[in-house]
Amino acid sequence: MAKKEKLLSSEEFFDILRLRTPGNAARSDALINSRSGAEMAVLVCDSSGFSKKTHEHGIIEFLDTMVKCHDRFVRIVEGVGGQALSSKADNLIALFPSVDTAARAALDLNAWLKARNAGLPAYKRYNICSGIDFGPLIRLTDDAYGPAVNVAFKVGEDVAGMDEILLTGRAAAELDGSFRKRYSKNVTIGAVSFDLYRLLPRR
Repeated sequence: MAKKEKLLSSEEFFDILRLRTPGNAARSDALINSRSGAEMAVLVCDSSGFSKKTHEHGIIEFLDTMVKCHDRFVRIVEGVGGQALSSKADNLIALFPSVDTAARAALDLNAWLKARNAGLPAYKRYNICSGIDFGPLIRLTDDAYGPAVNVAFKVGEDVAGMDEILLTGRAAAELDGSFRKRYSKNVTIGAVSFDLYRLLPRR
């Protein structure tokens, strides 16, 4: 089996798009897909209580807590074989080779935060809302694009509640039997209907 070429960087990807025309679209798309096409699980975590805490205690205090937590998040993600793409603002975006590894990371993040938050004053606690989707995407060395990224982002940022991990139906279908899940709700994202499942903590 031929070895896959090195992933495209964002710079290389956008350079291809700048030169893409109706006449060379098929060749450009084939190049992009051969270098960076992938099917992966996407985990997006968003902080809970950002606005309230920044209003009450200031942005520097919040960012101090966020940065220290996100540094640990990256180690947790990488520890199960994932790649943290971004921890800008109060979001974390990470890619995983399987939904099982994404789910394991999400549970580990929540478990670490629960232990960390114990005994801390409310303003120093950090909590997240998480969304997981699975599907084809364009994976770059430093970013990713595709419906799975968009959906995971919307679920993690706009739908999931504090400490909640929600998976789309297509992600939940990829989980092995060692994980517990429960049907949560149906939502519409970008005019598409999605069943969501809540990933339950380990027993």
